[in-house]
Amino acid sequence: MNILDFLFPVRCVGCGKLGRYFCQKCVLSIEYKERQICPVCEYPAIDGMTHPRCQTKYSLDGLTSFFYYDRIIRKAIKAMKYRFVSDLAKEFIGLVPLSSLQLTMEQFNNEAILIPLPLHPSRLRFRGFNQAEVLGRLLAKRLNIPLKTNILKRIRKTTAQVEMKDREKRLKNMKNVFSVDQLTINNYQSSILLFDDVFTTGATMRAATYVLKRAGIKKVWGVTLAHG
Repeated sequence: MNILDFLFPVRCVGCGKLGRYFCQKCVLSIEYKERQICPVCEYPAIDGMTHPRCQTKYSLDGLTSFFYYDRIIRKAIKAMKYRFVSDLAKEFIGLVPLSSLQLTMEQFNNEAILIPLPLHPSRLRFRGFNQAEVLGRLLAKRLNIPLKTNILKRIRKTTAQVEMKDREKRLKNMKNVFSVDQLTINNYQSSILLFDDVFTTGATMRAATYVLKRAGIKKVWGVTLAHG
């Protein structure tokens, strides 16, 4: 045992048991999200594909979420958001069932790139890391696809979405938040998997999708660890 293991022993984020961040008992209690939803109306949709009646020129083409945002999953995401633990991220991504996402990849002829939702530079400096990028990098490695962080930028600082309960305020909060590097995006006309940790109202992901499609990207599919 090294000194860090002694000072900060690894404990299950669910029950506190020593040894792993996800003990076997807590892993068995995880609810995987088997039924996907349309990211626009949030009603059930086949494989998470946006309903034809909901599809617009600048909307998400679909959404894949792996878990429900409750119990151990909620605790793990909160732990990742406020303190960087690389081993926790690796264990977390190791729990992700890739079967549903691989169906999406087939639609894209396995040519998609993954873009994690960026933080505003001031928040990134305060935190020291972007949890969506940390988790997204591990997921991209499992999918064997490129991850790009130089295409989508967050240009306006906003109130944290978690602090806003009203849906309309959340949507307004995300207006004109993102921009794209047009010169860079011209080199990537592949479809995009837009990644974040949680899909709640979807306001952040929709705002990012809007600017990506305005910049010329034909297909944007949302991917999140959890939906809540």
